[in-house]
Amino acid sequence: MSYVAIKGGTEAITASKALYKKMLAGEFPDIDGVQGQLLFGLDRIMGEGALYSQQMGIRAIEYSGCDLLEAAFYLRAHRSTCRRAGIAETVRTEDIRLVRRISSAFKEIPGGQILGPSSDYLFKLLAEKRPVPGPSTIPVAAARGKVAGALDELRRQERILQLEVDQEEPFDITRATPLPPYPRSSLMQMMARGETGSMLAFAYTSLRGYGDVHPTIGELRLGMVALETTHPFTGNRVTVGEIRVTAVESVGSFKKDPRDGKLRLATGFGFCFGFNETKAIAMSILDLAMTWPSFSIGGEDGVATSPEMIMHHIDGIESMGFTNHFKMPHYVTFQADLHTFNKAKDNKHHD
Repeated sequence: MSYVAIKGGTEAITASKALYKKMLAGEFPDIDGVQGQLLFGLDRIMGEGALYSQQMGIRAIEYSGCDLLEAAFYLRAHRSTCRRAGIAETVRTEDIRLVRRISSAFKEIPGGQILGPSSDYLFKLLAEKRPVPGPSTIPVAAARGKVAGALDELRRQERILQLEVDQEEPFDITRATPLPPYPRSSLMQMMARGETGSMLAFAYTSLRGYGDVHPTIGELRLGMVALETTHPFTGNRVTVGEIRVTAVESVGSFKKDPRDGKLRLATGFGFCFGFNETKAIAMSILDLAMTWPSFSIGGEDGVATSPEMIMHHIDGIESMGFTNHFKMPHYVTFQADLHTFNKAKDNKHHD
C-alpha cells in the first residue's frame, strides 16, 4: 500500500510546493545552493554518520560518488578523529525554530498547522528539467517563539502514559558498548544514528502484521534549533550554532496503566539530525513498540519490539562493512570449508 493522504487549503498546498522548490534551489534561510541540491542526502548522512558538519558532509558525498552509505562511513570515520570539546545542553522540541509543523491527529493545534516546504503535495512525475522556482512573495523565514506541543493538553489531562524519570546520566554509546537490558537512552542514540532504510523496514514490520503498532502522528516538527554549552573558562552558557532537526511524537493504542488502572494512550518519540521525516517517524514507531510492548495487542513478540534486534541491526555502517567484507580474500577459510566438505563426502561414501 503506497499512498499519501492529502487534505488542506489550496493556497497552503501551493505555498508548500513553492517553498520546497525554493529550498532545493538554495533560496532558503540557512541553506545555500549546493546544500539545497544535496539537502536530504546531506542530512541523512550527517545523521547516520553521527556528525553534524555540512562542509564535511558535502565532501563525503563527493568522495563516495553519492553512495550515501559510503558517505556516512566517511563521516563516522572523520568523527573518530575529532576532539570532544564539551557537552551540549539538552535540546527541547519547543525551542525549535519551526520551518514545518503538522499533526495528523488534530485538525486544530496550538500555533496552527505549518505545512512548510514538503514534497508530499507534488506529483511524482519526472520533467525534462528540474523545476526552478519563479519569483515569489512567499515568506521563507522560520517561525520564531516557543509553540506548545500538540499533545500537551492530553498530558495535562493525564491521558498519556508518562515515562519514569531516569535519574542516571544518559548512556553514551560512543564511549561504551551498551549491554542488555539496554537503557532507553542507548536505544534512542542508536536509532538517532541508525540507517534510514533499516529503521523504516523494521518499523514497517509492525505496521504489516508482525506486531500491531499503527500510530497517528501527534506532531511532526522540522526546523532549526540552537546548540548551547557551558564555556569552559567563563562558566557562562554560550550558543555555538544552529542545526537542522526533525522531531516526531506518535500516538499508539491505549490500555490500563498498571500503576493506577486508568486508561491511557502510549506514545513514541523520534528525533534526528537534519530534515528526515521518514527516519523520525520510523524511530517513533520503534520507540513506541519497544517502550510499551504490553500496549501492543498480540504484538509483544514482534520484530520491532525486540531491543536486541533493533540495537544490533540498524547501524548501516556496521552492517554494510560486514556484508562487503565478503569481497575480500577468504581463500584459507574456503579451503578449510572445502576440506571439511570432502571429508564428510568421503565418510558418507565409506558408510
